[in-house]
Amino acid sequence: MSMDQSIKQPLATDRRFDVQIAEGFEQATDPGGEGPKGSAIAEKMDTITDWAVAVSTFPFLFLMIPQIITNFEKPEELGKLAWAGTASGGLGNLLLCSFFTGGGELKQAGIQAIGAFTNMIVVCQVFGYIKEDGTRGIPPVPLFALLVVSVIGLIMPGFRACGMLKRPFEVWVTATTVIGMSSLFFSITNQVVDTFKFEDDNLMIRGIASGVGLIVGLVLVALGRAGGAVGGTLATALFMFMPVPQLVGNLVEPAKYMAEFNVGFIYLGTLGNGLGMSRAIFARNWVWLAGAAWGCYAGGVLLSFTCIYGSHQFTPHKMSSLAEILLMVFVGLFIVYTLVVVKFDREAQQLKRAREARECVAGCSFSSGTNRNVVSP
Repeated sequence: MSMDQSIKQPLATDRRFDVQIAEGFEQATDPGGEGPKGSAIAEKMDTITDWAVAVSTFPFLFLMIPQIITNFEKPEELGKLAWAGTASGGLGNLLLCSFFTGGGELKQAGIQAIGAFTNMIVVCQVFGYIKEDGTRGIPPVPLFALLVVSVIGLIMPGFRACGMLKRPFEVWVTATTVIGMSSLFFSITNQVVDTFKFEDDNLMIRGIASGVGLIVGLVLVALGRAGGAVGGTLATALFMFMPVPQLVGNLVEPAKYMAEFNVGFIYLGTLGNGLGMSRAIFARNWVWLAGAAWGCYAGGVLLSFTCIYGSHQFTPHKMSSLAEILLMVFVGLFIVYTLVVVKFDREAQQLKRAREARECVAGCSFSSGTNRNVVSP
């Protein structure tokens, strides 16, 4: 056998092998030979979830509006509002705005900016409330720090989305790790102080906690672990802390925390987070998914149960029987929605993997054919 013949024979075998792989793969994924197929929803999951994020802008736009209106109607009740959760959620929104801007999810970044802005309106309302002892609803120092961070945190992503300030934005993203860590320590300590009624009028306990968080954040920066996923995780943790004060308050001290709370927050928050959750599941963005799922099930489902429990501690009940029934129906429908999203996402991911495999086989076959053309005389 000549050298030319010895080269051609294996290549002919390779050609037959490539054809067998392609044919076998087509049969496995689509017996009709037309490629992998699924339901119309699964095939368009990318487009549908992208639109879902866009639509979620509306629930988030009006998320804090019921609470803002209630605060104007009953300003005397502002002292009972769980402002620490609102401030924490606003900061979480703010830092997530930078996280999503860096990741190219500009629709979600815009939604987070709206959340940060509306949360800060509520925080300012609480600051305007003057207690019987003459002090403000929120100490001036934390409010000033929140406002400074809010202004910078809204300006920087805006410029970056327009293609400007790349280097300053990178510095800001690194700084969000320090801000997030310090804020998280403050929020957790503030909840402990409020729950256990510790005396901390001069903010010494919460100030020390914030300082410890600041040091931890600086250490992360020095170790090169700041920004990116770490900043996103901290921002999500702050966002996840948002419903915690209200959850705990409804169980421990419902007379105080239920008096000013507007249930519209549950409906709008669950809708907005639920729409965003569909995109997070499809995109396999676990930081986003953790925050959205928590917002749906802790800030929606669990908060609904605690509101009903807290309502029953009033005489007469804070919520009417019809309002409680509607809330439970809404929770049930949302759980069904989650199961449907998971089902279609699973099908969409299978289609995605099948198509990627087809492209890989086609690419290998093309590469093999090109090599044969080069080697064959």
